[in-house]
Amino acid sequence: MPREKRGSSAWRAILLLAALVVAAGCTSNNGGSEAEGSEGNASNPPASDSVNGSGAQQGEGAAGKNVTVSMMNTYFSETAPSDEGEVVRSIEQFSKAELDITWVPQNVYAERLNVTMASGDMPQVLMVDNPFHTSILNGVRSGMFWELDGYLDEFPNLQTFDPALTANLQIEGKTYVIPRPRPLVRNGLIIRKDWLDNVGMELPRTIDDFYELLVAFKDDDPDGNGQDDTYGMMLYEGSIPRDIFSWFGAPNNWKLEDGAFVKDIETAEFREGLRFVRRLYKEGLINADFPVVVRNEARRDLYNDRVGVSMEALDAVVPFYYFQMNTTGNRFELVAGHPVEGKANATSGHYGGAMIPKTSVRTEEELREVLRYFDTQRSAEATEQFRVLVTENETREDDAKFNIDDLKNIIVNEVAMYPPGDSELNQMLRARMEEHADVSVADPSLGLLSPTQIEQGQQLNELLSDAIVQFVLGEIDEGGLDTAVEQWRSRGGGKVAEELAALYGEQRS
Repeated sequence: MPREKRGSSAWRAILLLAALVVAAGCTSNNGGSEAEGSEGNASNPPASDSVNGSGAQQGEGAAGKNVTVSMMNTYFSETAPSDEGEVVRSIEQFSKAELDITWVPQNVYAERLNVTMASGDMPQVLMVDNPFHTSILNGVRSGMFWELDGYLDEFPNLQTFDPALTANLQIEGKTYVIPRPRPLVRNGLIIRKDWLDNVGMELPRTIDDFYELLVAFKDDDPDGNGQDDTYGMMLYEGSIPRDIFSWFGAPNNWKLEDGAFVKDIETAEFREGLRFVRRLYKEGLINADFPVVVRNEARRDLYNDRVGVSMEALDAVVPFYYFQMNTTGNRFELVAGHPVEGKANATSGHYGGAMIPKTSVRTEEELREVLRYFDTQRSAEATEQFRVLVTENETREDDAKFNIDDLKNIIVNEVAMYPPGDSELNQMLRARMEEHADVSVADPSLGLLSPTQIEQGQQLNELLSDAIVQFVLGEIDEGGLDTAVEQWRSRGGGKVAEELAALYGEQRS
Protein backbone atom coordinates (compact mmCIF):
# COMPACT_ATOMS: atom_id res chain seq x y z
CA MET A 1 0.00 0.00 0.00
CA PRO A 2 1.23 3.57 -0.58
CA ARG A 3 3.16 5.39 2.10
CA GLU A 4 1.66 8.29 4.02
CA LYS A 5 0.99 11.32 1.83
CA ARG A 6 2.71 14.60 2.61
CA GLY A 7 1.96 18.05 1.24
CA SER A 8 4.39 19.73 -1.13
CA SER A 9 4.62 22.85 1.01
CA ALA A 10 7.21 21.01 3.11
CA TRP A 11 8.59 18.41 0.71
CA ARG A 12 11.69 20.32 -0.36
CA ALA A 13 12.62 21.17 3.23
CA ILE A 14 12.14 17.56 4.29
CA LEU A 15 14.29 16.32 1.42
CA LEU A 16 17.03 18.79 2.38
CA LEU A 17 16.91 17.61 6.00
CA ALA A 18 17.20 13.99 4.87
CA ALA A 19 20.13 14.96 2.65
CA LEU A 20 21.94 16.63 5.53
CA VAL A 21 21.48 13.55 7.70
CA VAL A 22 22.93 11.34 4.97
CA ALA A 23 25.76 13.83 4.41
CA ALA A 24 26.96 13.15 7.93
CA GLY A 25 27.95 9.72 6.67
CA CYS A 26 30.14 11.04 3.84
CA THR A 27 33.46 9.27 3.99
CA SER A 28 37.05 9.91 3.08
CA ASN A 29 39.87 7.45 3.18
CA ASN A 30 41.67 9.83 5.52
CA GLY A 31 39.06 9.41 8.24
CA GLY A 32 38.16 5.80 7.55
CA SER A 33 35.07 4.57 5.77
CA GLU A 34 32.10 3.28 7.71
CA ALA A 35 31.30 0.99 4.78
CA GLU A 36 32.67 -2.49 4.54
CA GLY A 37 34.21 -3.41 1.21
CA SER A 38 31.82 -5.24 -1.08
CA GLU A 39 34.41 -6.12 -3.68
CA GLY A 40 35.40 -9.63 -4.64
CA ASN A 41 38.68 -11.36 -3.87
CA ALA A 42 40.10 -12.15 -7.30
CA SER A 43 43.69 -11.26 -8.06
CA ASN A 44 44.44 -7.73 -9.22
CA PRO A 45 45.68 -7.21 -12.77
CA PRO A 46 49.40 -6.48 -13.09
CA ALA A 47 50.67 -2.93 -13.27
CA SER A 48 51.29 -1.58 -16.74
CA ASP A 49 54.85 -0.85 -17.82
CA SER A 50 53.90 1.05 -20.96
CA VAL A 51 55.11 4.58 -21.59
CA ASN A 52 52.82 7.47 -22.43
CA GLY A 53 53.34 10.39 -24.76
CA SER A 54 55.09 12.54 -22.18
CA GLY A 55 57.94 10.09 -21.63
CA ALA A 56 57.27 9.09 -18.01
CA GLN A 57 55.82 5.73 -17.10
CA GLN A 58 52.07 5.93 -16.95
CA GLY A 59 50.79 7.31 -13.65
CA GLU A 60 54.28 8.29 -12.44
CA GLY A 61 55.48 11.80 -11.80
CA ALA A 62 58.28 13.40 -13.78
CA ALA A 63 60.86 11.78 -11.50
CA GLY A 64 59.32 8.33 -11.96
CA LYS A 65 57.79 8.28 -8.49
CA ASN A 66 54.25 7.34 -7.62
CA VAL A 67 51.96 10.33 -7.31
CA THR A 68 49.02 10.89 -5.00
CA VAL A 69 45.78 12.05 -6.62
CA SER A 70 43.17 13.44 -4.24
CA MET A 71 39.60 13.40 -5.47
CA MET A 72 36.00 14.00 -4.47
CA ASN A 73 33.57 11.58 -6.08
CA THR A 74 30.03 10.32 -5.73
CA TYR A 75 28.53 6.89 -5.21
CA PHE A 76 25.07 5.40 -5.75
CA SER A 77 25.27 2.29 -3.59
CA GLU A 78 24.00 1.94 -0.04
CA THR A 79 27.57 2.37 1.22
CA ALA A 80 30.70 4.03 -0.10
CA PRO A 81 33.18 1.92 -2.08
CA SER A 82 36.07 0.65 0.02
CA ASP A 83 39.36 2.41 -0.60
CA GLU A 84 41.00 -0.97 0.04
CA GLY A 85 38.64 -2.74 -2.34
CA GLU A 86 39.39 -4.26 -5.69
CA VAL A 87 38.28 -1.34 -7.87
CA VAL A 88 40.46 1.29 -6.20
CA ARG A 89 43.43 -1.04 -5.66
CA SER A 90 43.45 -2.13 -9.30
CA ILE A 91 43.47 1.44 -10.57
CA GLU A 92 46.25 2.36 -8.15
CA GLN A 93 48.37 -0.60 -9.17
CA PHE A 94 48.43 -0.15 -12.92
CA SER A 95 48.46 3.68 -12.80
CA LYS A 96 51.20 3.83 -10.15
CA ALA A 97 49.15 6.42 -8.28
CA GLU A 98 47.82 6.54 -4.75
CA LEU A 99 44.18 7.65 -4.64
CA ASP A 100 42.90 9.77 -1.77
CA ILE A 101 39.14 9.75 -2.37
CA THR A 102 36.40 11.53 -0.48
CA TRP A 103 33.20 9.61 -1.26
CA VAL A 104 29.90 11.51 -1.05
CA PRO A 105 26.38 10.05 -1.50
CA GLN A 106 24.80 11.05 -4.80
CA ASN A 107 21.72 12.64 -3.26
CA VAL A 108 23.81 15.28 -1.44
CA TYR A 109 26.70 15.55 -3.88
CA ALA A 110 25.67 18.84 -5.51
CA GLU A 111 25.30 20.50 -2.11
CA ARG A 112 28.61 19.12 -0.85
CA LEU A 113 30.30 20.22 -4.07
CA ASN A 114 29.06 23.79 -3.64
CA VAL A 115 30.25 23.88 -0.02
CA THR A 116 33.66 22.50 -0.99
CA MET A 117 34.10 25.02 -3.81
CA ALA A 118 33.05 27.91 -1.56
CA SER A 119 35.57 26.86 1.09
CA GLY A 120 38.47 26.90 -1.36
CA ASP A 121 39.79 23.72 0.30
CA MET A 122 39.47 21.37 -2.65
CA PRO A 123 41.10 18.10 -3.70
CA GLN A 124 43.13 17.90 -6.90
CA VAL A 125 40.15 16.49 -8.81
CA LEU A 126 36.44 17.20 -8.55
CA MET A 127 34.31 14.64 -10.34
CA VAL A 128 31.42 16.81 -11.49
CA ASP A 129 28.15 15.35 -12.75
CA ASN A 130 26.86 18.61 -14.29
CA PRO A 131 29.60 21.02 -15.45
CA PHE A 132 26.92 23.46 -16.59
CA HIS A 133 25.51 24.06 -13.14
CA THR A 134 25.60 27.77 -12.29
CA SER A 135 28.15 27.37 -9.48
CA ILE A 136 30.53 25.40 -11.74
CA LEU A 137 30.24 27.90 -14.57
CA ASN A 138 30.84 30.77 -12.18
CA GLY A 139 33.90 28.92 -10.91
CA VAL A 140 35.20 28.53 -14.46
CA ARG A 141 34.68 32.22 -15.18
CA SER A 142 36.47 33.21 -11.98
CA GLY A 143 39.54 31.18 -12.97
CA MET A 144 38.99 28.45 -10.38
CA PHE A 145 39.70 25.55 -12.77
CA TRP A 146 42.49 24.75 -15.19
CA GLU A 147 41.74 25.19 -18.88
CA LEU A 148 43.16 22.04 -20.47
CA ASP A 149 43.41 22.84 -24.18
CA GLY A 150 47.06 23.88 -24.01
CA TYR A 151 48.11 20.60 -22.39
CA LEU A 152 46.10 17.82 -24.03
CA ASP A 153 48.51 17.52 -26.97
CA GLU A 154 51.01 15.99 -24.53
CA PHE A 155 48.58 13.21 -23.59
CA PRO A 156 47.50 11.26 -26.69
CA ASN A 157 45.03 9.02 -24.86
CA LEU A 158 43.06 12.06 -23.72
CA GLN A 159 42.55 12.99 -27.37
CA THR A 160 40.67 9.78 -28.21
CA PHE A 161 37.23 10.76 -26.90
CA ASP A 162 34.40 11.07 -29.40
CA PRO A 163 34.68 14.66 -30.72
CA ALA A 164 30.93 15.15 -30.27
CA LEU A 165 31.30 14.22 -26.60
CA THR A 166 34.12 16.68 -25.96
CA ALA A 167 32.19 19.37 -27.83
CA ASN A 168 29.14 18.78 -25.62
CA LEU A 169 31.32 19.35 -22.55
CA GLN A 170 33.13 22.47 -23.70
CA ILE A 171 32.42 25.62 -21.74
CA GLU A 172 32.41 28.73 -23.90
CA GLY A 173 34.48 26.91 -26.49
CA LYS A 174 37.19 25.72 -24.10
CA THR A 175 38.00 22.40 -22.40
CA TYR A 176 37.81 22.21 -18.63
CA VAL A 177 36.38 18.71 -18.22
CA ILE A 178 37.86 15.26 -18.82
CA PRO A 179 34.72 13.33 -19.84
CA ARG A 180 33.19 10.45 -17.91
CA PRO A 181 31.52 8.73 -20.91
CA ARG A 182 28.08 7.17 -20.80
CA PRO A 183 25.79 5.58 -23.40
CA LEU A 184 23.74 8.07 -25.40
CA VAL A 185 20.54 6.34 -24.32
CA ARG A 186 20.44 4.71 -20.88
CA ASN A 187 17.03 5.04 -19.27
CA GLY A 188 14.33 2.43 -19.55
CA LEU A 189 11.73 0.53 -17.58
CA ILE A 190 13.16 -1.92 -15.04
CA ILE A 191 10.50 -4.51 -14.21
CA ARG A 192 10.32 -7.36 -11.73
CA LYS A 193 10.05 -10.27 -14.17
CA ASP A 194 8.97 -12.66 -11.43
CA TRP A 195 6.03 -10.34 -10.70
CA LEU A 196 5.30 -10.02 -14.42
CA ASP A 197 5.04 -13.80 -14.67
CA ASN A 198 2.96 -14.02 -11.49
CA VAL A 199 0.28 -11.67 -12.87
CA GLY A 200 0.39 -13.30 -16.32
CA MET A 201 1.27 -10.19 -18.32
CA GLU A 202 3.72 -9.28 -21.08
CA LEU A 203 6.18 -6.39 -21.26
CA PRO A 204 4.25 -3.17 -21.93
CA ARG A 205 4.39 -1.76 -25.45
CA THR A 206 1.76 0.98 -25.10
CA ILE A 207 0.71 3.49 -22.47
CA ASP A 208 -2.41 1.43 -21.78
CA ASP A 209 -0.26 -1.68 -21.32
CA PHE A 210 1.92 0.19 -18.86
CA TYR A 211 -1.05 1.46 -16.87
CA GLU A 212 -2.62 -1.99 -16.68
CA LEU A 213 0.68 -3.46 -15.51
CA LEU A 214 0.91 -0.96 -12.63
CA VAL A 215 -2.67 -1.74 -11.63
CA ALA A 216 -1.89 -5.46 -11.59
CA PHE A 217 1.25 -4.91 -9.53
CA LYS A 218 -0.82 -2.98 -6.98
CA ASP A 219 -4.00 -5.08 -6.87
CA ASP A 220 -3.16 -8.66 -7.90
CA ASP A 221 -0.77 -9.69 -5.10
CA PRO A 222 2.27 -10.09 -7.40
CA ASP A 223 4.51 -11.20 -4.53
CA GLY A 224 2.04 -13.89 -3.51
CA ASN A 225 2.03 -13.14 0.20
CA GLY A 226 -1.74 -12.61 0.41
CA GLN A 227 -1.39 -9.02 1.65
CA ASP A 228 -2.25 -5.64 0.13
CA ASP A 229 1.29 -4.29 0.43
CA THR A 230 2.55 -3.59 -3.11
CA TYR A 231 2.36 -0.76 -5.62
CA GLY A 232 3.24 -0.22 -9.25
CA MET A 233 6.12 2.19 -9.88
CA MET A 234 8.75 3.79 -7.68
CA LEU A 235 9.81 7.45 -8.00
CA TYR A 236 12.08 9.50 -5.73
CA GLU A 237 13.38 12.98 -4.86
CA GLY A 238 10.53 14.78 -6.62
CA SER A 239 11.78 13.60 -10.00
CA ILE A 240 9.56 12.21 -12.76
CA PRO A 241 11.39 10.46 -15.62
CA ARG A 242 11.07 12.63 -18.71
CA ASP A 243 10.81 9.53 -20.88
CA ILE A 244 7.24 9.14 -19.63
CA PHE A 245 6.35 12.42 -21.31
CA SER A 246 8.09 11.32 -24.50
CA TRP A 247 5.55 8.48 -24.77
CA PHE A 248 2.92 11.16 -25.37
CA GLY A 249 5.06 12.92 -27.98
CA ALA A 250 6.57 15.60 -25.73
CA PRO A 251 10.00 16.97 -26.72
CA ASN A 252 13.24 16.21 -24.93
CA ASN A 253 13.56 19.31 -22.71
CA TRP A 254 13.00 21.77 -25.57
CA LYS A 255 11.08 21.70 -28.84
CA LEU A 256 12.78 23.34 -31.80
CA GLU A 257 10.13 24.72 -34.13
CA ASP A 258 10.99 26.99 -37.07
CA GLY A 259 14.10 28.20 -35.26
CA ALA A 260 12.24 28.94 -32.02
CA PHE A 261 12.71 27.08 -28.73
CA VAL A 262 9.60 25.99 -26.83
CA LYS A 263 9.96 24.52 -23.33
CA ASP A 264 8.58 20.99 -22.93
CA ILE A 265 6.03 22.02 -20.28
CA GLU A 266 4.54 24.50 -22.74
CA THR A 267 3.49 21.72 -25.12
CA ALA A 268 0.14 19.92 -25.12
CA GLU A 269 1.91 16.54 -25.23
CA PHE A 270 3.80 17.22 -22.01
CA ARG A 271 0.61 18.31 -20.27
CA GLU A 272 -1.10 15.09 -21.35
CA GLY A 273 1.76 13.08 -19.88
CA LEU A 274 1.60 15.09 -16.67
CA ARG A 275 -2.11 14.39 -16.29
CA PHE A 276 -1.29 10.71 -16.70
CA VAL A 277 1.29 10.82 -13.89
CA ARG A 278 -1.22 12.68 -11.71
CA ARG A 279 -3.68 9.85 -12.31
CA LEU A 280 -1.06 7.28 -11.30
CA TYR A 281 -0.47 9.16 -8.06
CA LYS A 282 -4.17 9.58 -7.30
CA GLU A 283 -4.77 5.84 -7.77
CA GLY A 284 -1.86 4.85 -5.54
CA LEU A 285 0.14 3.33 -8.39
CA ILE A 286 3.26 5.34 -7.49
CA ASN A 287 4.64 5.94 -4.00
CA ALA A 288 3.00 8.82 -2.15
CA ASP A 289 6.29 10.02 -0.68
CA PHE A 290 8.08 10.41 -4.03
CA PRO A 291 8.67 14.16 -3.46
CA VAL A 292 10.76 13.54 -0.34
CA VAL A 293 12.12 9.99 -0.31
CA VAL A 294 15.80 9.75 -1.25
CA ARG A 295 17.00 7.49 -4.02
CA ASN A 296 18.47 4.58 -2.12
CA GLU A 297 15.61 4.44 0.36
CA ALA A 298 13.09 4.29 -2.49
CA ARG A 299 15.11 1.62 -4.27
CA ARG A 300 14.82 -0.68 -1.28
CA ASP A 301 11.15 -1.14 -2.16
CA LEU A 302 12.11 -2.93 -5.37
CA TYR A 303 14.39 -5.53 -3.84
CA ASN A 304 12.22 -5.83 -0.71
CA ASP A 305 9.07 -6.89 -2.60
CA ARG A 306 7.07 -3.65 -2.39
CA VAL A 307 7.21 -2.29 -5.94
CA GLY A 308 7.56 -3.81 -9.39
CA VAL A 309 8.68 -1.02 -11.75
CA SER A 310 11.34 1.66 -11.85
CA MET A 311 12.67 3.81 -14.69
CA GLU A 312 16.41 4.32 -14.40
CA ALA A 313 19.71 3.79 -16.21
CA LEU A 314 19.60 0.20 -17.44
CA ASP A 315 23.37 -0.28 -17.64
CA ALA A 316 23.98 0.88 -14.06
CA VAL A 317 20.87 0.20 -12.05
CA VAL A 318 20.01 -3.38 -13.03
CA PRO A 319 23.46 -4.57 -11.85
CA PHE A 320 22.96 -2.46 -8.71
CA TYR A 321 19.69 -4.22 -7.90
CA TYR A 322 21.22 -7.65 -8.41
CA PHE A 323 24.12 -6.55 -6.22
CA GLN A 324 21.60 -5.66 -3.50
CA MET A 325 19.98 -9.07 -3.91
CA ASN A 326 23.30 -10.56 -2.87
CA THR A 327 23.55 -8.37 0.23
CA THR A 328 19.91 -8.73 1.34
CA GLY A 329 19.36 -12.39 0.51
CA ASN A 330 16.12 -11.55 -1.30
CA ARG A 331 15.57 -13.32 -4.61
CA PHE A 332 14.05 -11.79 -7.71
CA GLU A 333 14.45 -11.53 -11.47
CA LEU A 334 14.52 -8.31 -13.49
CA VAL A 335 13.84 -7.50 -17.13
CA ALA A 336 14.27 -4.27 -19.07
CA GLY A 337 11.20 -2.99 -20.88
CA HIS A 338 10.76 -1.95 -24.49
CA PRO A 339 10.49 1.76 -25.32
CA VAL A 340 6.81 2.42 -24.65
CA GLU A 341 4.98 3.70 -27.75
CA GLY A 342 8.34 3.32 -29.53
CA LYS A 343 9.73 6.53 -28.00
CA ALA A 344 12.70 7.42 -25.81
CA ASN A 345 14.90 10.38 -24.91
CA ALA A 346 18.61 10.61 -25.65
CA THR A 347 21.04 11.96 -23.07
CA SER A 348 24.24 13.98 -23.37
CA GLY A 349 26.49 10.90 -23.62
CA HIS A 350 28.37 11.73 -20.44
CA TYR A 351 28.08 11.85 -16.68
CA GLY A 352 30.13 15.02 -16.40
CA GLY A 353 33.75 14.33 -15.66
CA ALA A 354 36.92 15.46 -13.93
CA MET A 355 37.72 19.11 -13.28
CA ILE A 356 41.01 20.27 -11.79
CA PRO A 357 41.02 23.22 -9.34
CA LYS A 358 43.93 25.66 -9.37
CA THR A 359 43.84 26.05 -5.58
CA SER A 360 45.03 22.47 -5.08
CA VAL A 361 46.94 21.93 -8.34
CA ARG A 362 49.11 25.03 -8.34
CA THR A 363 51.74 24.43 -11.01
CA GLU A 364 51.86 23.13 -14.55
CA GLU A 365 54.03 20.26 -13.33
CA GLU A 366 51.34 19.21 -10.84
CA LEU A 367 48.69 19.57 -13.55
CA ARG A 368 50.65 17.27 -15.84
CA GLU A 369 50.84 14.66 -13.07
CA VAL A 370 47.05 14.64 -12.72
CA LEU A 371 46.53 14.58 -16.50
CA ARG A 372 49.03 11.72 -16.76
CA TYR A 373 46.92 9.74 -14.28
CA PHE A 374 43.81 10.15 -16.44
CA ASP A 375 45.76 9.54 -19.65
CA THR A 376 46.84 6.21 -18.15
CA GLN A 377 43.20 5.18 -17.74
CA ARG A 378 42.64 5.43 -21.50
CA SER A 379 45.75 3.58 -22.62
CA ALA A 380 45.38 0.32 -24.52
CA GLU A 381 46.91 -1.55 -21.58
CA ALA A 382 44.52 -0.02 -19.05
CA THR A 383 41.54 -0.60 -21.31
CA GLU A 384 42.42 -4.28 -21.55
CA GLN A 385 42.91 -4.53 -17.79
CA PHE A 386 39.55 -2.87 -17.19
CA ARG A 387 37.98 -5.30 -19.66
CA VAL A 388 39.51 -8.27 -17.85
CA LEU A 389 38.44 -6.89 -14.47
CA VAL A 390 34.86 -6.41 -15.65
CA THR A 391 34.52 -9.74 -17.45
CA GLU A 392 36.09 -11.69 -14.57
CA ASN A 393 33.66 -9.98 -12.21
CA GLU A 394 30.78 -11.26 -14.33
CA THR A 395 31.91 -14.86 -13.96
CA ARG A 396 32.10 -14.85 -10.16
CA GLU A 397 29.58 -16.06 -7.67
CA ASP A 398 27.12 -13.31 -6.85
CA ASP A 399 28.46 -12.70 -3.35
CA ALA A 400 32.00 -12.21 -4.71
CA LYS A 401 31.15 -9.50 -7.25
CA PHE A 402 31.89 -5.82 -6.86
CA ASN A 403 29.36 -3.21 -7.95
CA ILE A 404 30.26 -2.31 -11.54
CA ASP A 405 28.90 1.21 -11.00
CA ASP A 406 31.73 1.89 -8.55
CA LEU A 407 34.20 1.34 -11.39
CA LYS A 408 32.26 3.39 -13.94
CA ASN A 409 32.10 6.41 -11.66
CA ILE A 410 35.84 6.57 -11.07
CA ILE A 411 37.23 6.08 -14.59
CA VAL A 412 37.16 8.09 -17.82
CA ASN A 413 37.15 5.04 -20.08
CA GLU A 414 34.25 3.68 -22.17
CA VAL A 415 35.13 0.04 -21.50
CA ALA A 416 32.47 -0.36 -18.78
CA MET A 417 29.75 1.69 -20.47
CA TYR A 418 27.74 -1.28 -21.70
CA PRO A 419 26.94 -4.47 -19.77
CA PRO A 420 29.83 -6.86 -20.52
CA GLY A 421 30.00 -10.54 -21.31
CA ASP A 422 27.62 -13.01 -22.88
CA SER A 423 25.27 -13.70 -20.00
CA GLU A 424 21.59 -13.76 -20.87
CA LEU A 425 21.00 -10.73 -18.65
CA ASN A 426 23.68 -8.56 -20.24
CA GLN A 427 22.72 -9.54 -23.78
CA MET A 428 19.16 -8.51 -22.94
CA LEU A 429 20.30 -5.16 -21.49
CA ARG A 430 22.45 -4.34 -24.52
CA ALA A 431 19.60 -5.23 -26.86
CA ARG A 432 17.16 -3.01 -24.95
CA MET A 433 19.61 -0.10 -24.93
CA GLU A 434 20.06 -0.41 -28.68
CA GLU A 435 16.29 -0.61 -29.10
CA HIS A 436 15.88 2.64 -27.16
CA ALA A 437 18.74 4.31 -29.04
CA ASP A 438 17.11 3.54 -32.39
CA VAL A 439 14.03 5.62 -31.50
CA SER A 440 15.62 8.26 -29.26
CA VAL A 441 15.04 12.00 -29.56
CA ALA A 442 17.87 14.44 -28.79
CA ASP A 443 17.70 17.60 -26.70
CA PRO A 444 18.19 20.42 -29.23
CA SER A 445 19.65 22.73 -26.57
CA LEU A 446 22.73 20.55 -25.96
CA GLY A 447 25.90 22.53 -26.56
CA LEU A 448 24.11 25.88 -26.43
CA LEU A 449 25.01 27.99 -23.38
CA SER A 450 22.32 30.55 -22.67
CA PRO A 451 23.74 33.30 -20.40
CA THR A 452 20.42 33.58 -18.56
CA GLN A 453 20.29 29.81 -18.07
CA ILE A 454 23.79 29.95 -16.62
CA GLU A 455 22.89 32.71 -14.18
CA GLN A 456 19.33 31.73 -13.27
CA GLY A 457 18.93 28.14 -14.41
CA GLN A 458 18.74 26.56 -10.98
CA GLN A 459 15.97 28.89 -9.80
CA LEU A 460 14.05 28.58 -13.06
CA ASN A 461 14.26 24.79 -13.03
CA GLU A 462 13.12 24.63 -9.41
CA LEU A 463 10.13 26.85 -10.18
CA LEU A 464 8.91 24.41 -12.82
CA SER A 465 9.81 21.23 -10.94
CA ASP A 466 7.97 22.49 -7.84
CA ALA A 467 4.88 23.23 -9.92
CA ILE A 468 5.03 19.81 -11.56
CA VAL A 469 5.15 18.05 -8.19
CA GLN A 470 2.34 20.23 -6.83
CA PHE A 471 0.21 19.38 -9.86
CA VAL A 472 0.83 15.65 -9.47
CA LEU A 473 -0.07 15.87 -5.77
CA GLY A 474 -3.31 17.68 -6.66
CA GLU A 475 -2.30 20.85 -4.85
CA ILE A 476 -2.67 23.02 -7.95
CA ASP A 477 -4.78 22.63 -11.08
CA GLU A 478 -4.07 23.39 -14.75
CA GLY A 479 -4.55 27.09 -14.01
CA GLY A 480 -1.90 26.94 -11.29
CA LEU A 481 0.42 25.20 -13.71
CA ASP A 482 -0.19 27.95 -16.28
CA THR A 483 0.63 30.55 -13.64
CA ALA A 484 3.92 28.82 -12.84
CA VAL A 485 4.86 28.72 -16.53
CA GLU A 486 4.10 32.44 -16.88
CA GLN A 487 6.27 33.15 -13.84
CA TRP A 488 9.02 31.04 -15.38
CA ARG A 489 8.82 33.03 -18.61
CA SER A 490 8.74 36.44 -16.92
CA ARG A 491 11.58 35.62 -14.53
CA GLY A 492 13.97 34.58 -17.29
CA GLY A 493 12.63 31.48 -19.02
CA GLY A 494 11.42 33.48 -22.00
CA LYS A 495 14.84 35.07 -22.31
CA VAL A 496 16.49 31.65 -22.17
CA ALA A 497 14.34 30.54 -25.12
CA GLU A 498 15.34 33.66 -27.09
CA GLU A 499 19.03 33.18 -26.34
CA LEU A 500 18.93 29.52 -27.34
CA ALA A 501 17.29 30.45 -30.64
CA ALA A 502 19.96 33.07 -31.30
CA LEU A 503 22.78 30.67 -30.44
CA TYR A 504 21.23 27.98 -32.63
CA GLY A 505 20.98 30.45 -35.51
CA GLU A 506 24.63 31.44 -35.11
CA GLN A 507 25.65 27.81 -35.04
CA ARG A 508 23.83 27.13 -38.31
CA SER A 509 25.04 30.24 -40.13
